[in-house]
Amino acid sequence: MRYYILFFLGLISLNTNAQMEIREIDTTHVHDSTINGIYIPKNIEECFIELSKPKYTKIKSLLLNLSEDSIGIRFSGGASFWSDWYFDNESRLTRYFTDFGIKEPNSIQNIILHTYWRKLNNIPVRFEEELQKWKNIEFLEEEAYKRKFQLDSINGIYIPKNIKECFLELDKLLSKEDIKKIKQLKDKSKTIAYHHGLGTWIRNNWGLWGGSRFQKYMEDRVEDQPDGWSGTILEFYWEWLNGINANWERFDKNAK
Repeated sequence: MRYYILFFLGLISLNTNAQMEIREIDTTHVHDSTINGIYIPKNIEECFIELSKPKYTKIKSLLLNLSEDSIGIRFSGGASFWSDWYFDNESRLTRYFTDFGIKEPNSIQNIILHTYWRKLNNIPVRFEEELQKWKNIEFLEEEAYKRKFQLDSINGIYIPKNIKECFLELDKLLSKEDIKKIKQLKDKSKTIAYHHGLGTWIRNNWGLWGGSRFQKYMEDRVEDQPDGWSGTILEFYWEWLNGINANWERFDKNAK
């Protein structure tokens, strides 16, 4: 029962801890005017031109029926131009916004949608004000993210400061029955069965996506991403339960 509680807690916190997710940025198309046959705007004015075309009629219709303060909520899952204009990587449009100091795809989307909403409603666009607003939001989010690296607890959950503390916390969190099941797995590779349960809980609640001192500890030792980190942790935990200490002790000492 205790394990299932941890599993559902992990699912609940999935969205809240992913704000500062580490993204691999593809810069291959940063100078291309088209990507996959789709024209990439080079500035905000060209964004308006593209959004006025039939391809984006649905966005235009939605915006005309929304209040400005509901735009972020309505498009929280991403507008259709998110993938078209290569927001998750680097295009000439994302570089355009980066030059203004805007770093996050979500900020870029909001700036485009809010300014286009004003244009559609014959209201002054105020592009510079919108840029400054989202620069301020990003700054505050970054500062909050950095502060997490100093905390020993986040949302009431203790954050291990090293791999051994991780094992000790897992001993407290898991039932004796669950610990026994992990220990009796045929080999450490079998811990993959816990990737979407206990692994999810570890990634979310120990701040491996959202920022924590344990995230920093892992970043200093491995170049993988949090999905891989939780796998490493569980494999080391299996070894620790079975009295195999050489690998995790070497990992602990080998900071980059």
